[in-house]
Amino acid sequence: MGKIASMFNLKDFGVTKNIAVLKNGSKLYHFYKKNMPISTAVLFDAGSCNDPLGKEGLAHFCEHILFKSTKKFKDETEVGLFIESIGGQMNAFTGVDILGVTAEVGFTEDYPKVVDFLHELTRNSLFDQTKINIERGTILGEIADYESNPAFYIHDLTQQVLFTGSYAERSIAGSSETVTGISREDLYQFYVNRIVKSKMYILVAGDIEFYKLVGLFNDGFQENNTSPILEEKSELVLPRSVDTKIKEYKDTDQIYMSFSFRTCPAHNNDSSVLEVIRTIIGDGFSSSLFRKLRTENGLVYMINVSSENLFDRGYFSVVTSTSKDRVQKVLDVLTEEFRRLESGEITQEELDLAKNKIIKSKVREMQNSSSWVEAHISEIYFNPKNPKDLAEILNEVEKVSLDDVKNVTKKYFSNNKWYLAMCGDISEKDFEVKY
Repeated sequence: MGKIASMFNLKDFGVTKNIAVLKNGSKLYHFYKKNMPISTAVLFDAGSCNDPLGKEGLAHFCEHILFKSTKKFKDETEVGLFIESIGGQMNAFTGVDILGVTAEVGFTEDYPKVVDFLHELTRNSLFDQTKINIERGTILGEIADYESNPAFYIHDLTQQVLFTGSYAERSIAGSSETVTGISREDLYQFYVNRIVKSKMYILVAGDIEFYKLVGLFNDGFQENNTSPILEEKSELVLPRSVDTKIKEYKDTDQIYMSFSFRTCPAHNNDSSVLEVIRTIIGDGFSSSLFRKLRTENGLVYMINVSSENLFDRGYFSVVTSTSKDRVQKVLDVLTEEFRRLESGEITQEELDLAKNKIIKSKVREMQNSSSWVEAHISEIYFNPKNPKDLAEILNEVEKVSLDDVKNVTKKYFSNNKWYLAMCGDISEKDFEVKY
Protein backbone atom coordinates (compact mmCIF):
# COMPACT_ATOMS: atom_id res chain seq x y z
CA MET A 1 0.00 0.00 0.00
CA GLY A 2 2.54 2.53 -1.17
CA LYS A 3 -0.01 5.24 -1.84
CA ILE A 4 -3.46 6.00 -0.49
CA ALA A 5 -6.01 3.71 -2.10
CA SER A 6 -8.98 5.34 -3.75
CA MET A 7 -11.39 3.05 -1.90
CA PHE A 8 -10.81 0.88 1.16
CA ASN A 9 -12.47 -2.40 2.07
CA LEU A 10 -12.18 -4.41 5.28
CA LYS A 11 -10.66 -7.19 3.17
CA ASP A 12 -7.61 -4.94 2.78
CA PHE A 13 -7.02 -5.68 6.47
CA GLY A 14 -7.91 -9.37 6.19
CA VAL A 15 -11.10 -8.73 8.19
CA THR A 16 -14.72 -9.75 7.65
CA LYS A 17 -17.61 -7.90 9.33
CA ASN A 18 -20.83 -9.55 10.53
CA ILE A 19 -23.83 -8.09 12.37
CA ALA A 20 -26.61 -9.93 14.20
CA VAL A 21 -29.52 -9.10 16.47
CA LEU A 22 -29.67 -11.61 19.34
CA LYS A 23 -32.84 -13.25 20.60
CA ASN A 24 -32.98 -10.75 23.48
CA GLY A 25 -32.75 -7.80 21.08
CA SER A 26 -29.12 -6.90 21.76
CA LYS A 27 -26.96 -6.10 18.73
CA LEU A 28 -23.75 -7.99 18.02
CA TYR A 29 -20.95 -6.64 15.79
CA HIS A 30 -18.24 -9.09 14.78
CA PHE A 31 -14.90 -8.42 13.07
CA TYR A 32 -13.35 -11.75 12.13
CA LYS A 33 -9.65 -12.16 11.51
CA LYS A 34 -7.87 -15.48 11.57
CA ASN A 35 -5.11 -16.13 14.10
CA MET A 36 -5.96 -13.02 16.14
CA PRO A 37 -6.80 -13.07 19.89
CA ILE A 38 -10.43 -12.33 20.73
CA SER A 39 -11.39 -8.99 22.28
CA THR A 40 -14.88 -8.10 23.45
CA ALA A 41 -16.70 -5.02 24.71
CA VAL A 42 -20.29 -4.95 25.95
CA LEU A 43 -21.77 -1.44 26.04
CA PHE A 44 -24.71 -0.12 28.07
CA ASP A 45 -26.72 3.08 28.26
CA ALA A 46 -25.50 3.47 31.83
CA GLY A 47 -23.14 6.46 31.78
CA SER A 48 -23.01 9.28 34.29
CA CYS A 49 -25.61 11.25 32.31
CA ASN A 50 -28.09 8.95 34.06
CA ASP A 51 -26.92 9.91 37.57
CA PRO A 52 -29.74 11.62 39.51
CA LEU A 53 -28.98 15.11 40.81
CA GLY A 54 -27.34 14.77 44.19
CA LYS A 55 -26.16 11.24 43.35
CA GLU A 56 -23.38 12.17 40.92
CA GLY A 57 -20.87 9.32 40.67
CA LEU A 58 -23.55 6.62 40.82
CA ALA A 59 -22.76 5.05 37.43
CA HIS A 60 -19.02 5.07 38.15
CA PHE A 61 -19.60 3.55 41.62
CA CYS A 62 -21.80 0.87 40.04
CA GLU A 63 -19.05 -0.01 37.56
CA HIS A 64 -16.60 -0.51 40.44
CA ILE A 65 -18.97 -2.86 42.26
CA LEU A 66 -19.64 -5.12 39.27
CA PHE A 67 -16.43 -7.05 39.93
CA LYS A 68 -16.74 -7.36 43.72
CA SER A 69 -19.00 -10.40 44.02
CA THR A 70 -21.47 -12.36 41.89
CA LYS A 71 -23.53 -15.52 42.30
CA LYS A 72 -20.57 -17.52 40.98
CA PHE A 73 -17.62 -15.49 42.30
CA LYS A 74 -17.39 -14.60 45.99
CA ASP A 75 -14.92 -11.75 45.41
CA GLU A 76 -12.84 -9.99 42.77
CA THR A 77 -9.93 -12.38 43.40
CA GLU A 78 -12.10 -15.24 42.14
CA VAL A 79 -13.20 -13.08 39.20
CA GLY A 80 -9.55 -12.45 38.38
CA LEU A 81 -8.58 -16.11 38.73
CA PHE A 82 -11.39 -17.15 36.39
CA ILE A 83 -10.16 -14.91 33.57
CA GLU A 84 -6.43 -14.92 34.28
CA SER A 85 -6.29 -18.75 34.44
CA ILE A 86 -7.04 -18.74 30.70
CA GLY A 87 -4.52 -15.97 30.02
CA GLY A 88 -7.22 -13.36 29.64
CA GLN A 89 -7.67 -9.83 30.91
CA MET A 90 -10.70 -7.75 31.84
CA ASN A 91 -11.62 -4.15 32.50
CA ALA A 92 -14.56 -1.79 32.75
CA PHE A 93 -15.06 1.92 32.08
CA THR A 94 -17.60 4.65 32.68
CA GLY A 95 -18.12 7.70 30.51
CA VAL A 96 -20.70 10.45 30.47
CA ASP A 97 -22.86 8.50 28.01
CA ILE A 98 -21.70 4.90 28.30
CA LEU A 99 -20.68 2.09 30.64
CA GLY A 100 -18.69 -0.80 29.20
CA VAL A 101 -17.12 -4.07 30.25
CA THR A 102 -14.23 -5.54 28.26
CA ALA A 103 -12.51 -8.92 28.13
CA GLU A 104 -9.76 -10.43 26.01
CA VAL A 105 -8.62 -14.02 25.59
CA GLY A 106 -6.11 -15.75 23.34
CA PHE A 107 -7.79 -19.01 22.33
CA THR A 108 -11.18 -19.69 20.76
CA GLU A 109 -11.79 -22.72 22.99
CA ASP A 110 -11.69 -20.42 26.03
CA TYR A 111 -14.28 -17.98 24.72
CA PRO A 112 -17.31 -19.67 26.39
CA LYS A 113 -15.71 -18.63 29.70
CA VAL A 114 -15.62 -15.02 28.50
CA VAL A 115 -19.37 -15.10 27.79
CA ASP A 116 -19.94 -16.70 31.21
CA PHE A 117 -17.81 -13.99 32.85
CA LEU A 118 -19.68 -11.19 31.06
CA HIS A 119 -23.04 -12.68 32.05
CA GLU A 120 -22.03 -12.93 35.69
CA LEU A 121 -20.95 -9.30 35.89
CA THR A 122 -23.85 -7.84 33.95
CA ARG A 123 -26.67 -10.04 35.27
CA ASN A 124 -25.60 -11.60 38.60
CA SER A 125 -23.53 -9.06 40.53
CA LEU A 126 -24.60 -9.11 44.20
CA PHE A 127 -23.75 -5.61 45.48
CA ASP A 128 -22.71 -6.83 48.90
CA GLN A 129 -22.96 -4.03 51.51
CA THR A 130 -19.56 -4.77 53.07
CA LYS A 131 -17.83 -4.61 49.70
CA ILE A 132 -19.72 -1.40 48.86
CA ASN A 133 -18.44 0.20 52.07
CA ILE A 134 -14.87 -0.79 51.27
CA GLU A 135 -15.05 0.38 47.65
CA ARG A 136 -16.58 3.70 48.68
CA GLY A 137 -13.32 4.47 50.48
CA THR A 138 -11.35 3.57 47.36
CA ILE A 139 -13.46 5.88 45.20
CA LEU A 140 -13.22 8.74 47.68
CA GLY A 141 -9.44 8.36 47.51
CA GLU A 142 -9.61 8.33 43.71
CA ILE A 143 -11.63 11.57 43.72
CA ALA A 144 -9.21 13.24 46.15
CA ASP A 145 -6.20 12.21 44.06
CA TYR A 146 -7.87 13.44 40.88
CA GLU A 147 -8.97 16.80 42.26
CA SER A 148 -5.57 17.47 43.83
CA ASN A 149 -3.68 16.90 40.58
CA PRO A 150 -4.05 19.73 38.05
CA ALA A 151 -2.78 17.51 35.23
CA PHE A 152 -5.83 15.29 35.77
CA TYR A 153 -8.38 17.87 36.79
CA ILE A 154 -7.88 20.03 33.70
CA HIS A 155 -9.97 17.48 31.77
CA ASP A 156 -12.93 17.82 34.16
CA LEU A 157 -12.63 21.59 34.09
CA THR A 158 -12.69 21.51 30.29
CA GLN A 159 -16.06 19.75 30.35
CA GLN A 160 -17.35 22.25 32.90
CA VAL A 161 -16.52 25.28 30.79
CA LEU A 162 -17.66 23.72 27.52
CA PHE A 163 -20.99 22.40 28.76
CA THR A 164 -21.95 24.68 31.64
CA GLY A 165 -25.57 24.17 32.65
CA SER A 166 -25.93 20.61 31.33
CA TYR A 167 -25.41 17.04 32.50
CA ALA A 168 -22.18 16.93 30.48
CA GLU A 169 -20.38 19.30 32.87
CA ARG A 170 -20.79 16.97 35.86
CA SER A 171 -17.87 14.86 37.09
CA ILE A 172 -18.15 11.18 36.15
CA ALA A 173 -16.72 10.17 39.53
CA GLY A 174 -18.92 12.60 41.48
CA SER A 175 -17.79 14.44 44.60
CA SER A 176 -16.94 13.22 48.08
CA GLU A 177 -20.34 14.48 49.25
CA THR A 178 -22.40 12.76 46.55
CA VAL A 179 -20.48 9.47 46.71
CA THR A 180 -20.83 9.40 50.50
CA GLY A 181 -24.60 9.72 50.06
CA ILE A 182 -25.02 6.85 47.57
CA SER A 183 -26.73 3.84 49.18
CA ARG A 184 -26.70 0.15 48.34
CA GLU A 185 -30.28 0.53 47.10
CA ASP A 186 -29.23 3.39 44.77
CA LEU A 187 -26.49 1.22 43.30
CA TYR A 188 -28.55 -1.93 42.93
CA GLN A 189 -31.52 -0.19 41.32
CA PHE A 190 -29.20 1.56 38.86
CA TYR A 191 -27.63 -1.82 38.04
CA VAL A 192 -30.97 -3.53 37.53
CA ASN A 193 -32.57 -0.75 35.48
CA ARG A 194 -29.62 0.35 33.34
CA ILE A 195 -27.66 -2.93 32.95
CA VAL A 196 -29.58 -6.09 33.89
CA LYS A 197 -32.79 -5.01 32.15
CA SER A 198 -31.14 -3.25 29.24
CA LYS A 199 -30.18 -4.46 25.81
CA MET A 200 -26.52 -4.04 25.00
CA TYR A 201 -24.20 -3.54 22.09
CA ILE A 202 -21.66 -6.34 21.85
CA LEU A 203 -18.48 -5.78 19.89
CA VAL A 204 -16.16 -8.74 19.23
CA ALA A 205 -12.97 -8.90 17.17
CA GLY A 206 -10.73 -11.89 16.57
CA ASP A 207 -10.53 -15.52 15.48
CA ILE A 208 -13.96 -16.89 16.36
CA GLU A 209 -16.57 -17.99 13.85
CA PHE A 210 -19.69 -15.82 13.64
CA TYR A 211 -22.19 -18.66 14.03
CA LYS A 212 -20.41 -19.87 17.14
CA LEU A 213 -20.32 -16.38 18.60
CA VAL A 214 -24.03 -15.80 18.04
CA GLY A 215 -24.85 -19.17 19.58
CA LEU A 216 -22.77 -18.50 22.69
CA PHE A 217 -24.40 -15.13 23.36
CA ASN A 218 -27.91 -16.38 22.60
CA ASP A 219 -27.41 -19.27 25.03
CA GLY A 220 -25.67 -17.12 27.62
CA PHE A 221 -28.04 -14.15 27.55
CA GLN A 222 -31.55 -15.55 27.25
CA GLU A 223 -33.43 -12.70 28.94
CA ASN A 224 -36.14 -11.31 26.67
CA ASN A 225 -37.56 -8.53 28.85
CA THR A 226 -34.76 -6.08 28.24
CA SER A 227 -35.39 -2.44 27.34
CA PRO A 228 -33.81 -0.91 24.20
CA ILE A 229 -30.70 1.23 24.19
CA LEU A 230 -31.29 4.86 23.31
CA GLU A 231 -30.53 5.33 19.60
CA GLU A 232 -31.39 8.97 19.11
CA LYS A 233 -30.82 12.10 21.15
CA SER A 234 -31.37 15.76 20.32
CA GLU A 235 -28.19 17.73 19.81
CA LEU A 236 -27.14 19.54 22.96
CA VAL A 237 -27.54 23.27 22.33
CA LEU A 238 -26.25 25.59 25.04
CA PRO A 239 -25.61 29.33 25.31
CA ARG A 240 -22.03 30.52 25.68
CA SER A 241 -22.64 31.92 29.15
CA VAL A 242 -19.11 31.26 30.44
CA ASP A 243 -15.94 31.21 28.36
CA THR A 244 -13.24 30.82 31.04
CA LYS A 245 -12.92 28.66 34.15
CA ILE A 246 -9.94 28.56 36.52
CA LYS A 247 -9.28 26.18 39.39
CA GLU A 248 -6.62 27.61 41.64
CA TYR A 249 -3.73 25.46 42.85
CA LYS A 250 -1.52 27.59 45.06
CA ASP A 251 2.27 27.42 44.87
CA THR A 252 2.41 25.23 41.74
CA ASP A 253 5.01 25.85 39.07
CA GLN A 254 3.08 24.59 36.05
CA ILE A 255 -0.13 26.00 34.62
CA TYR A 256 -2.32 23.40 32.89
CA MET A 257 -4.65 24.77 30.26
CA SER A 258 -7.11 23.70 27.60
CA PHE A 259 -8.27 25.82 24.69
CA SER A 260 -11.44 24.35 23.22
CA PHE A 261 -14.39 24.72 20.87
CA ARG A 262 -17.76 22.99 20.73
CA THR A 263 -18.21 21.00 17.51
CA CYS A 264 -20.71 18.30 16.44
CA PRO A 265 -22.08 14.85 17.34
CA ALA A 266 -20.65 11.64 15.87
CA HIS A 267 -23.32 11.23 13.21
CA ASN A 268 -22.37 14.57 11.61
CA ASN A 269 -20.13 14.26 8.54
CA ASP A 270 -17.97 17.11 9.88
CA SER A 271 -16.47 14.65 12.37
CA SER A 272 -14.17 13.16 9.70
CA VAL A 273 -12.98 16.62 8.65
CA LEU A 274 -12.33 17.56 12.28
CA GLU A 275 -10.16 14.47 12.69
CA VAL A 276 -8.09 15.58 9.71
CA ILE A 277 -7.74 19.07 11.23
CA ARG A 278 -6.72 17.53 14.56
CA THR A 279 -4.00 15.60 12.75
CA ILE A 280 -2.77 18.70 10.91
CA ILE A 281 -2.27 20.78 14.03
CA GLY A 282 -1.64 18.27 16.79
CA ASP A 283 -0.54 14.77 15.79
CA GLY A 284 3.16 14.11 16.01
CA PHE A 285 6.41 15.99 15.46
CA SER A 286 5.33 17.30 12.06
CA SER A 287 2.11 18.92 13.34
CA SER A 288 1.90 22.70 13.30
CA LEU A 289 1.26 23.21 17.02
CA PHE A 290 4.05 20.84 18.07
CA ARG A 291 6.41 22.73 15.80
CA LYS A 292 5.32 26.20 16.97
CA LEU A 293 4.98 25.49 20.69
CA ARG A 294 7.85 23.08 21.26
CA THR A 295 10.29 22.73 18.37
CA GLU A 296 10.62 26.43 17.51
CA ASN A 297 9.99 28.08 20.89
CA GLY A 298 10.43 25.49 23.66
CA LEU A 299 7.29 26.73 25.42
CA VAL A 300 5.81 23.36 26.36
CA TYR A 301 6.71 19.71 26.70
CA MET A 302 3.30 18.06 26.30
CA ILE A 303 0.58 18.86 23.72
CA ASN A 304 -2.60 16.83 23.42
CA VAL A 305 -5.06 17.77 20.68
CA SER A 306 -8.35 15.85 20.66
CA SER A 307 -11.51 15.88 18.59
CA GLU A 308 -14.36 14.09 20.36
CA ASN A 309 -17.68 13.46 18.66
CA LEU A 310 -20.29 11.97 20.97
CA PHE A 311 -24.00 11.14 21.03
CA ASP A 312 -25.44 14.67 21.15
CA ARG A 313 -22.37 16.92 21.23
CA GLY A 314 -18.74 17.25 20.28
CA TYR A 315 -15.67 19.29 21.14
CA PHE A 316 -12.19 20.07 19.84
CA SER A 317 -9.57 20.73 22.50
CA VAL A 318 -5.87 21.51 22.91
CA VAL A 319 -4.46 20.61 26.34
CA THR A 320 -0.95 21.61 27.39
CA SER A 321 1.02 23.03 30.29
CA THR A 322 3.72 25.63 30.80
CA SER A 323 5.24 27.89 33.43
CA LYS A 324 3.28 30.93 34.54
CA ASP A 325 5.63 33.38 32.83
CA ARG A 326 5.01 31.63 29.47
CA VAL A 327 1.22 31.37 29.65
CA GLN A 328 0.62 34.46 27.52
CA LYS A 329 3.06 33.30 24.86
CA VAL A 330 1.40 29.88 24.69
CA LEU A 331 -2.06 31.45 24.43
CA ASP A 332 -0.86 33.75 21.68
CA VAL A 333 0.45 30.78 19.68
CA LEU A 334 -2.83 28.89 20.19
CA THR A 335 -5.04 31.80 19.18
CA GLU A 336 -2.87 32.57 16.17
CA GLU A 337 -3.13 28.95 15.05
CA PHE A 338 -6.92 28.91 15.30
CA ARG A 339 -7.03 32.27 13.54
CA ARG A 340 -5.01 30.65 10.73
CA LEU A 341 -7.49 27.77 10.63
CA GLU A 342 -10.55 30.00 10.68
CA SER A 343 -9.20 32.20 7.91
CA GLY A 344 -8.64 29.20 5.63
CA GLU A 345 -4.85 29.20 5.48
CA ILE A 346 -4.35 25.43 5.67
CA THR A 347 -2.36 24.25 2.64
CA GLN A 348 -2.90 21.29 0.34
CA GLU A 349 0.47 19.94 1.47
CA GLU A 350 -0.69 19.93 5.10
CA LEU A 351 -3.94 18.23 4.14
CA ASP A 352 -2.21 15.50 2.12
CA LEU A 353 0.24 14.83 4.94
CA ALA A 354 -2.56 14.50 7.51
CA LYS A 355 -4.58 12.13 5.35
CA ASN A 356 -1.53 9.96 4.77
CA LYS A 357 -0.77 9.89 8.49
CA ILE A 358 -4.31 8.86 9.43
CA ILE A 359 -4.75 6.20 6.79
CA LYS A 360 -1.31 4.62 6.80
CA SER A 361 -1.02 4.66 10.60
CA LYS A 362 -4.23 2.60 10.77
CA VAL A 363 -2.62 -0.06 8.62
CA ARG A 364 0.17 -0.22 11.21
CA GLU A 365 -2.05 0.02 14.29
CA MET A 366 -4.76 -2.51 13.45
CA GLN A 367 -2.71 -5.61 14.18
CA ASN A 368 -4.51 -6.81 17.30
CA SER A 369 -8.11 -7.46 18.26
CA SER A 370 -8.28 -4.79 20.96
CA SER A 371 -7.46 -2.16 18.31
CA TRP A 372 -10.46 -3.28 16.26
CA VAL A 373 -12.75 -3.08 19.26
CA GLU A 374 -11.47 0.34 20.32
CA ALA A 375 -11.71 1.69 16.76
CA HIS A 376 -15.42 0.90 16.55
CA ILE A 377 -16.84 1.62 20.02
CA SER A 378 -17.63 5.27 19.28
CA GLU A 379 -19.25 4.56 15.91
CA ILE A 380 -21.39 1.71 17.23
CA TYR A 381 -22.50 3.51 20.36
CA PHE A 382 -22.65 7.19 19.31
CA ASN A 383 -23.79 6.66 15.73
CA PRO A 384 -26.06 3.60 16.16
CA LYS A 385 -28.35 4.23 13.20
CA ASN A 386 -25.51 4.32 10.69
CA PRO A 387 -22.26 3.10 12.28
CA LYS A 388 -19.29 3.14 9.96
CA ASP A 389 -16.61 0.48 9.98
CA LEU A 390 -12.92 1.31 9.73
CA ALA A 391 -12.83 1.05 5.93
CA GLU A 392 -15.75 3.45 5.62
CA ILE A 393 -14.11 5.85 8.08
CA LEU A 394 -10.87 5.83 6.07
CA ASN A 395 -12.77 6.36 2.84
CA GLU A 396 -14.37 9.46 4.36
CA VAL A 397 -10.95 10.74 5.41
CA GLU A 398 -9.54 10.13 1.92
CA LYS A 399 -12.36 12.22 0.41
CA VAL A 400 -11.76 15.28 2.63
CA SER A 401 -10.92 18.27 0.46
CA LEU A 402 -9.29 21.61 1.19
CA ASP A 403 -12.71 23.24 0.80
CA ASP A 404 -14.12 20.86 3.43
CA VAL A 405 -11.37 21.89 5.84
CA LYS A 406 -11.96 25.59 5.20
CA ASN A 407 -15.74 25.29 5.63
CA VAL A 408 -15.50 23.31 8.86
CA THR A 409 -12.90 25.59 10.44
CA LYS A 410 -15.06 28.63 9.70
CA LYS A 411 -18.08 26.88 11.20
CA TYR A 412 -16.55 25.93 14.54
CA PHE A 413 -13.41 28.00 15.19
CA SER A 414 -14.58 31.59 14.93
CA ASN A 415 -13.34 34.10 17.51
CA ASN A 416 -16.53 34.15 19.61
CA LYS A 417 -16.70 30.38 20.16
CA TRP A 418 -13.59 29.55 22.21
CA TYR A 419 -13.50 28.16 25.76
CA LEU A 420 -10.54 28.28 28.14
CA ALA A 421 -9.86 26.21 31.26
CA MET A 422 -6.81 26.60 33.52
CA CYS A 423 -5.52 24.81 36.60
CA GLY A 424 -2.71 26.37 38.62
CA ASP A 425 -1.52 29.39 40.54
CA ILE A 426 -3.05 31.92 38.17
CA SER A 427 -5.96 34.34 37.80
CA GLU A 428 -7.64 36.06 34.84
CA LYS A 429 -5.60 39.24 35.40
CA ASP A 430 -2.45 37.28 34.48
CA PHE A 431 -3.33 36.74 30.82
CA GLU A 432 -5.45 37.92 27.88
CA VAL A 433 -7.10 35.83 25.19
CA LYS A 434 -6.44 37.83 22.01
CA TYR A 435 -8.99 36.13 19.81
